Amino acid sequence: MQQSTEKIRSWFDRHRQKELRIRKEEDDDLDEARIRLEDVEVVQHHDTDGYLSSQAVLLKGEGTVVAAHGEEPLPGRTFEISLTDRWFSAADDCSLHLNTERGSYHIEIINSKQSNPDW
Repeated sequence: MQQSTEKIRSWFDRHRQKELRIRKEEDDDLDEARIRLEDVEVVQHHDTDGYLSSQAVLLKGEGTVVAAHGEEPLPGRTFEISLTDRWFSAADDCSLHLNTERGSYHIEIINSKQSNPDW
C-alpha cells in the first residue's frame, strides 16, 4: 500500500527542534542514531541504474550515530531514509514507524527531561 510522503513530512515538521532517536533494522542489523531535527526534505531520485530508491526523506540537523567504538557525528548532518516503491507508515504523537522493502525504522522523540542510560 503506497502512502503519501506528506503524512511523514508533516510528522517531522511538528517535531522540528526536538531530539529524535532513530532505530533502523535491516538484514538482522540494528543501527541507532540521534538527531536534533532542524529541517526535513523529501527528495525524488532519478537513478537509471536502479541503485537509489525512487525517493527519500532527509532529516537534517546535528546528531550522532552509534558505532562499534562509541558515538560519531552524523555524516553531513543528514540522516537519509530511503523510501522504496512499497512502504508503510504509522504514527502517533511520540513516534513514527516506517517499513520499507529494505528495512524498518522506529523514530521517537527523546524526552530531554529524562535520562536514558542507553545513550
